[in-house]
Amino acid sequence: MLKAIGSDLDISVPSDCEYYDYVKDLLESDVVQSMKQYHHHGSTSLFQHSVNVSYYNFLLCKKWGLDARAGARGALLHDLFLYDWHDHVKAPGCQFHGWTHPYTALKNAHKYFDITPVEEDIIVKHMFPLTPFPPKYRESFCITLTDKFCGAWEVLDHWAYKAGT
Repeated sequence: MLKAIGSDLDISVPSDCEYYDYVKDLLESDVVQSMKQYHHHGSTSLFQHSVNVSYYNFLLCKKWGLDARAGARGALLHDLFLYDWHDHVKAPGCQFHGWTHPYTALKNAHKYFDITPVEEDIIVKHMFPLTPFPPKYRESFCITLTDKFCGAWEVLDHWAYKAGT
C-alpha cells in the first residue's frame, strides 16, 4: 500500500487511482526505488518525499485544470539527485545543495526517462525562488507550493514524533 503523507487513499491501486496510472512506470523503476535508501526531511526518505510531492502536485494540477499527468510525473522526479544531501553538503568544494540539486535531478531524469518539456520545467524550477529562473508553466508553479508544503509537513511530523517519544 502506498500513501502520501496525510492521505488515507491507497494510491497504488490502479483501478481506483488515476494518479497511480500516471506514475506506475516511474514508481516501478529501479532508479526511483533506489531513492528509498536516502533520508531527506526528518525521518522521511527521498522516495516518500517525492511521492508526497507528486501526489499533492497531481491533486493541485487537477483541481486547477492543468496537466495533472505532467504534474505528477515531473514532481515524482523533482529530487532525483541520488545522493544523501546531508553528507553531500559537508564535502569540500560542494556548492549549496538547494541551488544545484534541481539540475542534477534533471540530468538524471533525462538519463533514465523520456520527459516532456513541462516535466523538465517542473524538475528544474521546483526550488524557485531559491533558483533564479521562474517557472515557465503553471504546473511548475504548483510544485513550488507542494514541495514546500510537503517538506514542512514532513519536518513537523518528525518533530512531533520525536516530542512524543
